[in-house]
Amino acid sequence: MQKLYSVHPNYLEKVKLVWKRKRRGRDIDLANELDLDLPIVNLFLIGKPIKGLFFVEICQALHLNWREIAGLELLETPVKSSEIEVDSNDVDTVDTSDGISPRPRYGNAQPKLIEEVNTVDDALGELVDTLKEMLTRLTRKAGNILKADRTSIFLLDQHSNILGSIDADDGQGGSLVIDIPANKGIAGAAATSLSIINVPFDVYDDPRSEEAKRIDKITGYRTYTMLAWPVLNQQKNLIAVVQLINKLKPNSHPNDDLYERIDLKGFTKKDEELLAQFTPSILRNLERCQLCFQLARKLWKNSETESGIIEPYNQKLITELQEKEKQVRKSLKKLTKLNFY
Repeated sequence: MQKLYSVHPNYLEKVKLVWKRKRRGRDIDLANELDLDLPIVNLFLIGKPIKGLFFVEICQALHLNWREIAGLELLETPVKSSEIEVDSNDVDTVDTSDGISPRPRYGNAQPKLIEEVNTVDDALGELVDTLKEMLTRLTRKAGNILKADRTSIFLLDQHSNILGSIDADDGQGGSLVIDIPANKGIAGAAATSLSIINVPFDVYDDPRSEEAKRIDKITGYRTYTMLAWPVLNQQKNLIAVVQLINKLKPNSHPNDDLYERIDLKGFTKKDEELLAQFTPSILRNLERCQLCFQLARKLWKNSETESGIIEPYNQKLITELQEKEKQVRKSLKKLTKLNFY
């Protein structure tokens, strides 16, 4: 389970001062910039616990040292790198959901003190920006082909059995980060069965629609029809689920009410054929995105420590993540040249 962090009481006034100076006291501006729900920002500003990833993102936006603001540095005694000695037999113990488990130090390699506390977060931030841009391109293209009002791509993290989307439309020009169990909801049904799930009007009548209802409640949107398409690699393993929402009438006007714009018949067999033809063209890019997504989740989970050091294993993950990010960025440039939107 991801750690929760809150602003330490010693730094609440500092946070509020910086927030007012940099953001002019508008919670909604900060929420929109970070693609976060407004209540999360509000909780941060009053010192209530929020997920670590959100906490770090908000601190970065305010140019604050997240470890200091969380009060972690108050609990630590500064250590010089020359004073750190690691023996090959040394073992750390870390809290897990099951209790205490040993974690090896990876031989005699000496951990590196964090000089800039956001080294891990910078690597993750760059990757997320690139992935969002890539996935936005792919979803926009798929949505245009099938005339869907909204489209999301859920990448599979097979290690945690999670379907994650970082490009879901929040209805305000931004995007939401959504994680759902790979066996929940309509996207989860497509993932577990490895088959197409085409739900006509009305999605809410489907017993698997609990996730759709939950997300609609957050965004203020209404899902009426849905097509969930599992994307498999050449080895027939799942890498992602493309989720298209609300098939639109051919000549619908964007200013009309949503209910008036949607085609109540939903997505057709012809739409499924079109998506089947389109999917191979994005398969390689989705595979790269999935690898990056899994590495990012692994790195973030490993970095949730209060030790203030980057383990050699995490440093290796950062390097690998940066290489994968470059590959995705290179592919993104190719799509731009091809006017792939």
